[in-house]
Parts: sequence; structure tokens; C-alpha cells
Amino acid sequence: MEFMMWATRSMHIFSALVWLGGLLYMGGILYPVFRYEQLTTSIQYIRIERRFTGFIWMCVWTSAITGVLLMLFSPRFVFGQYRSEWDELLLLKEFLYVLMVGVAISGTSIVKKMESIAASAQADRTHDDLMKQHQKMLRRRRTNLALGIITLLVSTRMVVL
Repeated sequence: MEFMMWATRSMHIFSALVWLGGLLYMGGILYPVFRYEQLTTSIQYIRIERRFTGFIWMCVWTSAITGVLLMLFSPRFVFGQYRSEWDELLLLKEFLYVLMVGVAISGTSIVKKMESIAASAQADRTHDDLMKQHQKMLRRRRTNLALGIITLLVSTRMVVL
């Protein structure tokens, strides 16, 4: 049983770090390059966003499943009782996670909208519409990154307790 907990904890941490690492890569490396090359409305950019969305959902499901398993098998966890600081931090972490998933869902809908805009035949309007969607996507990614960093800090505090 100890090996299962170790493996589950490792997968949970890995999925969280991959998710945040992907957000950092997109925001810190890829977006600036696309912006400099003025390709933020290109079909290549939209394809990268589509691929990254799948990557995000892989991490979301992995962290959700492993998080629930870790919670249920933790000797500290008692369902519905929040008596200690650890319990309150767990509740905060769950709330932050739900917010992150909501932002990811919103980002997925933006990518779908970008694909439909790019497929439309109105070339003069397409660029402006794609720029608006790109700005929305940047805000979502920054929000998700901030929530992820806060979640990591909360998790770190939980480990110390």
C-alpha cells in the first residue's frame, strides 16, 4: 500500500508541475516569439493552442484522480470535518483547483472559437476577431498560472503541517 501512495503522490505532483510548466512555457517563451513574429493570428498558433489544450486536460484529469485518491487514503482526512489547519488548507486547495478547471474550460471554448473564426471566409474581420480571442486567452492563462502558483504554495504549507 505504501508503494501505491508513493506512486499516486508522485503522479499528482508531476501532473501539477507539468501543467504549470506548460503554462510558463506558453506564456514565457512561445507567446513572446509569436507576438514578435506577428503570428498570433496564424493558423499555426491556433494549432499549437489546440494541442496545448489536450495537454492541459491530460494534466487536469491526472491531478483530479490522484488528488481524490490521496485525499481519501490520507489518515488526516475526515469527510465533512474541518478541525485543523490542514483540513482548511485542503478545502482551499480544492476550491483553487475548481477555479483552475473553470479557467481551463473557458480557455478550451476560446480555442474552439478561434478555430471557427479562422475557418470563416471574411479575411479582413478574421484578424481582429482572432486578436480579441488571443487577448482573452492570455488573460485566462495568466489567471490559471496565478491560481496554480497559489495552489502550490497552499500544498507546500500542507506538507509542512
